[in-house]
This record gives sequence, C-alpha cells and structure tokens, in this order.
Amino acid sequence: MRTNLQPMLIAKMVLTLAQLAIVGRLLFSALQRIPRDVPAASDADRQTAMTVIIPVYNEQSRLAPCLEGVLRFSHLVQEILVVDTGSTDRTCALAQSYAVRDQRIRVVSAGDPPHGWNGKSWGIVHGIKLASPESEWILLLDADVRPSPTLPDRLLAACEELGVRCASVALLQAPAADPLSWLLHPAMLTSLVYRVGLPGQIARSPDQVFANGQALILHRHLLAALDNGRRVAFANAEDLALARALSAMGEPIAFLDALDDSFVTMYPEGRQVWTSWPRSLHLKESRGNFAVVLDLALLTITQGAWLPLCLISLRSPTLRLPAFLSAAVRLGILAGMQRAYRWHSWWYWLSPAVDVFVVARIIQAATVQRPVWRGRTIGQGGQP
Repeated sequence: MRTNLQPMLIAKMVLTLAQLAIVGRLLFSALQRIPRDVPAASDADRQTAMTVIIPVYNEQSRLAPCLEGVLRFSHLVQEILVVDTGSTDRTCALAQSYAVRDQRIRVVSAGDPPHGWNGKSWGIVHGIKLASPESEWILLLDADVRPSPTLPDRLLAACEELGVRCASVALLQAPAADPLSWLLHPAMLTSLVYRVGLPGQIARSPDQVFANGQALILHRHLLAALDNGRRVAFANAEDLALARALSAMGEPIAFLDALDDSFVTMYPEGRQVWTSWPRSLHLKESRGNFAVVLDLALLTITQGAWLPLCLISLRSPTLRLPAFLSAAVRLGILAGMQRAYRWHSWWYWLSPAVDVFVVARIIQAATVQRPVWRGRTIGQGGQP
C-alpha cells in the first residue's frame, strides 16, 4: 500500500508546485502590469517622424483592410513601405492601387529571400534600406493587422512614457467565425499566458522577453545594432529573436496591452490555426535546449494535464488538490482572457477541452528543426 501511495504523493507535490508556479507568474506579472489606458495619444505637434514597413508575401486576400487603416495614420507617419518578397498573386497590384490614394505609400520589390532566410526578415532588411533617413522610428506591421488610426501615435507615446526604444502590443484578436478557430485560437493563446504571463510588462532580461511582431516599434538605432535585421535572418520567429537579441544587449523591451481598437485576424479558418501558428508558439528562439524542454514540460503538466488530472482525481482522492488548483487556474485564465478578443463565439468557452491536443501540437512543432512557411524552408541549412 505504501509503495502505491508514494508515487501518488510525489505526483501530487509536483503537480501542485507546478500550478503554484503558474499562479506566482501570473500574480507577479499582474503586479508589474502597466495600466492599459496609459499613455494617451501623442501630441499633434510632435517633431519626430516614423516609417511603417509592411512585409508581404501573397497577401492579396488580407492586405486591403490593413492598408485602409494605414491610410488614416496621422502625419507622424512619413512613409509606408509595402515590401513584397516574391508574391505570385495580385498583392503588388493591390498595394499599388492604394499608393495612388496616398503618396506616403510605396510598393517595393525585395524579390525572393535567399534560401533559409525568414521572408519577413528579408522584407524588413530591404524596407530599412529604403526608409527615409529622417525617420527616427520604424513600425513593423503585419498584413493581417487592422490598425486603428491612433496606433502609431500611441505606440510612440508609450515608448516615450516608459523610456523604452522597443515595444510591441497585444492586439485585439478576431478569429474567423468557424467553430474550430474558436476552439484552437483561445487554447493556443492561453499557452502564452501560462509561459509568459500577462501583457503590459517591461522585460529586462532575455529570459523574460516576449514580443508580438504583428505591431512592433523600434528606434532606428536599435535596428542598426542588429545589422538592420540581418542578425535574425534565419530565425523562425523573427520578432522574438529580435527582441531577445536587443535584451541581451541591455535594452528593455516592452510588451503592451491593447492600446486602441486595432485588431488582427491571423488565419481564415481553424485548419490554418492548427497547421501554422504552432510554428512560432514553442518560443525556442535564442534559447538553449534545456530551457525549452523545461518550459514545455511545465506547459504539459499545467495546461496540458489539467483536464485529464481532473478526470483521474475522481478516482484518486490524493490528486484532488492539484486537480482543483489546475482547474481554477485554467478557468480563471479563460474568464480573464475574454478581453483579448474583439468579439466572442460561444465556442470560446469550450476551448479548454482541446488543451491537451494543442499542447501536443506545440511540442511537435518544437521538434521541427527547419520549419516550412508557405513553401519556404526557414533556417540555416535550408535547401532550395
């Protein structure tokens, strides 16, 4: 009897400590959190200038709403560079139609990236080359972002208020309407909350850094320190690699809560959420193997195990305490994370049921050494 009980007690201790570690992380990030409504938009008489760079590759179906928002940016934005990296659809023609409407928009062709290069990094490098020397700040924007007119001003104001030169923002999320999107997207977003904590933080060490490349602002001098982006040429998640490289140089990195109504629709359907997003969710960039394994192990025994643990505890009273803690943490995150979404489907509330599958998918994606994105292999050693 004692032999059977001892492993259960060890499991109880490990699972309880894991949940307490997550609770501690969430409490710490909550206490350090930057208020969501600070700062206000920048003053209209600001003297600085900004260049917006939008790297694109076959974005015909997603680019128009992004450019509609960009057209409404204030005079702070001096130019908008749409950098094409080898599109085979009508992306360039679409962007040119917007360039006719606003002289700030320029469409430039970077051509196909070299083998192994991250296509977005390739676009960033070419965009920086062509950016006006008068622009002190660079705003990197993804084509799937639907920006509010105030986004550049508020991001810059946040940098000045907080004394940082690199910041990204947790945009409001607007998944596609299909049930699979609403099951998978919240569960995958939750995996970041478990490992990173809440948005609204300033990280001062690479281990604490998180960045969202969908909307990321940097001072131009920082990009020069990174060889204008070439140092993250082969990164799978160039935004995280860039932020961690800057942090290693002593630069504080801000990850802000939503500043305005800007939002993003990442994928048109749930199948693409499943196949594409885990490519960057493992957070491997610029980290050692031990740290990655430890991180994913903690995710497995917390988010991944909470539902099986609750079911097992029905027959094993010893595990009821960690089961209760794990369920409380998971459902608490589910309730609090509502604010991250622009609208809600009732499928959102069922998303914890797929946690075990989502965690398994993230772990599987972490084992891929050279991921493929839209037919292009990313990473040193990538083959033509």
